[in-house]
Amino acid sequence: MKKLFLFLVCLPAFNFLSAQLKDQPSCNTIKTELTTINNSFDSIVEKFKSKEDKISLVKTYFSDFSICGEKGKIKDYGRKVEFGFKFTDADYKGGKEEFNALFEKILRELNDVFGMIYYFKLSGQSEGKSRIFYELGKDISTSKRVIRLMLSYKDPVDDTETYSVSLIFEYFPKR
Repeated sequence: MKKLFLFLVCLPAFNFLSAQLKDQPSCNTIKTELTTINNSFDSIVEKFKSKEDKISLVKTYFSDFSICGEKGKIKDYGRKVEFGFKFTDADYKGGKEEFNALFEKILRELNDVFGMIYYFKLSGQSEGKSRIFYELGKDISTSKRVIRLMLSYKDPVDDTETYSVSLIFEYFPKR
């Protein structure tokens, strides 16, 4: 009887934990979302200053912009502004293949919207990969806008297997 009671008490907790994982995003409107963000780079901090997170040491703002259904977070470091979106296996269902497919889907759309590409690897192919986009006619050190798309297969802190896709828009207003 005690085992049955314990099972029935724990069952809703297991359902709650498994129900929190979302399906991989479809990204149907990503091209429009990327174009909107591209057109807002210069005014993005001003637009969301009213939604500042007062707890953070770095000026952090919450945005209404989303990529594939994921809302972005803006971090203002003064000389650099980061606008990031993150898809992790803690929030989304799927393994290596599904996160690789999401990475490739976002990469295709970034390539269509932003054009020029610079590629490098993150600590070898077994741990992930990364692509960097920057303004046409400039290099990565002089571009005011840099876009980083990263796919990671391992947690950098403890080397456990985990999957994430990060899309980070960087804006350097002082360049």
